[in-house]
Amino acid sequence: MLEKLSQDEIVVTYESRKGKLDPNARNINVSGVTVSFHGKPLIEETNLVINYGNRYGFIGPNGSGKSTVMKAIAARAIPIPENLDIYFLDCEYPARDDITALEAVMESNNEIQQLEAKAELLNEAMADADEEGQMKIQQTMEGIYSRLDQLDASSAESRATQILFGLGFTVSMQHQKTKEFSGGWRMRVALARALFIQPEFLLLDEPTNHLDMEAVLWLEDYLSNWDKILFFVCHSQDFMNSVCTHIVRLDMTYKKLRYFSGNYDTYCSTRRDQDMVQMRQYESEQRDINEIKDFIARFGHGTVKMVRQAQSREQLLKKKLEAGLTELPEQDPDYNWDFPDAGELAVPVLAVENLSFAYPGGVELYSKVDFGVDLQTRVALVGPNGAGKTTLVKLMTGDLNPTKGAVKRNTHLRISRFTQHFEEKLDLSMTPMDFFKQKVMPKATIEKIRPWLGRYGCTGDQQSQVMDQLSAGQKARIVFAIIAHERPHLLMLDEPTNPLDMESIDALAKCINNFKGGVLMVSHDMRLISQCAQQIYVCDHKKVSLYRGDIMNFKLHQKKENAKNLAQHMNG
Repeated sequence: MLEKLSQDEIVVTYESRKGKLDPNARNINVSGVTVSFHGKPLIEETNLVINYGNRYGFIGPNGSGKSTVMKAIAARAIPIPENLDIYFLDCEYPARDDITALEAVMESNNEIQQLEAKAELLNEAMADADEEGQMKIQQTMEGIYSRLDQLDASSAESRATQILFGLGFTVSMQHQKTKEFSGGWRMRVALARALFIQPEFLLLDEPTNHLDMEAVLWLEDYLSNWDKILFFVCHSQDFMNSVCTHIVRLDMTYKKLRYFSGNYDTYCSTRRDQDMVQMRQYESEQRDINEIKDFIARFGHGTVKMVRQAQSREQLLKKKLEAGLTELPEQDPDYNWDFPDAGELAVPVLAVENLSFAYPGGVELYSKVDFGVDLQTRVALVGPNGAGKTTLVKLMTGDLNPTKGAVKRNTHLRISRFTQHFEEKLDLSMTPMDFFKQKVMPKATIEKIRPWLGRYGCTGDQQSQVMDQLSAGQKARIVFAIIAHERPHLLMLDEPTNPLDMESIDALAKCINNFKGGVLMVSHDMRLISQCAQQIYVCDHKKVSLYRGDIMNFKLHQKKENAKNLAQHMNG
């Protein structure tokens, strides 16, 4: 993995320490860590502190380097105790025709045999070790036997099937070959495998992105009981509130890792208080410095007495600067997103009438559905994967035609879509500036394009950087800049929060609330739905039904349903 870091031009340095690292240690504490990507530092001379038993939410703006830092940790580019096994979930399980989803989860890579062989060697070493050595060997063996208990073959299948069921796999799906699944479902297989293995140190990068709301709620409950080390990137406030014991923020301004105890809400409150104190101290120091500089400027060339006082204050200023001044608190981005008003349309804007639909050769997905949207619509579509949420959006936009019934659209209606494959709107070989100049706003000047991109968070060097090198969140913001230029009457947003950071999600929510057109969103993000959706519709059982309640009511209802379904599954 270290070789892969080098290939990706990721360079890691850290402060060396005296003495050997205790192989039985469970905590990670490394000073002076610097991680650079393509020569650009992401974190500099910062401390990395990760303690056993804690669950860390790793946050920071899009493009700040969170995924790169996680890759560096997973590759053991910093000193990590040998006995701390690491599992970094960063890719889907391979599409294989020789293994089922259940078998893939239960693969142990001969770990049981390796552990038993290691225990045997340690038993032999015990006889020749002194008292201190025997204690260390005993500690290691306790860990091995604990791990063997976790991997107990007699309960392995039961655990694996519970995890897969919780992540949305029916019994029949668990016995399908992994080749039969889409990339999103194979990502779930990889996640199930990570949970089944139960590593000492689990690293997850956006684990909720490929899940529907039911699976997200199950995973939330599952990870809230994780008793080893969990370190994950996530932009779901609700999820982090339920799971996290600590928050680590990548401070993009000062290239440091900042640590906070508690969940996300506690972090927000603590950081707000800390920033307030820091700002007062910063302002006080700046006032003192300006007063000293003003005194020196005014009296540095006056009478002997005043010159001496000026020199004395100059020495005071020098001491203050040498001691180090309080930094200005990190400022979160404040985006001013805006989807322009496309004007009024006569009703009906879009109507789904008596619609039925099935893919060729497939079972019926919808039957006799009536549904409609207008320019006042603020609807969230929820429901299990496979129920047809994305399919309904495609039917409404005309990408698919109904088997029966009709979709009627106002002839002047303009629809813009944000899809889960949003990058398809972009040419990743181009820079944002060139792309907009050539394909989006060809008649506009550079002077007009630059602030347009900047409003959506694509600023400075990003505008002239090849888009393939940008983070998913940075690319998503460019797509929203394109959508704004399209001036739609109706927005169709399919999981728009997956690539976005908190600040971008809030900017999107504010933008939706100010938008004069209609909005239909497919999302599992409680933060966005609670801020924007006026109605919730559930796609399931071939129907689209209005849910009587808000998103938190739906969450509680769904958790009860999850528990009931899992109990039924385990009882056969």
